Amino acid sequence: MNKEQTTTTAVAIADKPLGTVRKQKYRIFDVSTETFSRFQVGRTKYERWSKFINEDERDIVSYYNRNKNAVIVLRNSENGALRALYHTK
Repeated sequence: MNKEQTTTTAVAIADKPLGTVRKQKYRIFDVSTETFSRFQVGRTKYERWSKFINEDERDIVSYYNRNKNAVIVLRNSENGALRALYHTK
């Protein structure tokens, strides 16, 4: 930086972002209307998955257990409504 280019009113500041934006990992699962309506209130910690999903939708449980920081998005197969499930800590 040259002294001739810098004055007391114009301070040279390096352009860099204030913070980094981290993308949230997520996966969308198509579920039946019955399953979608069961998740309306939400699932509490240590509650059985069998109350909420059918046996053919067990891949949701395996993804939930393997990816603790990921968000699970449930999509209603009839009307396309979305609902997100977060892993509690």
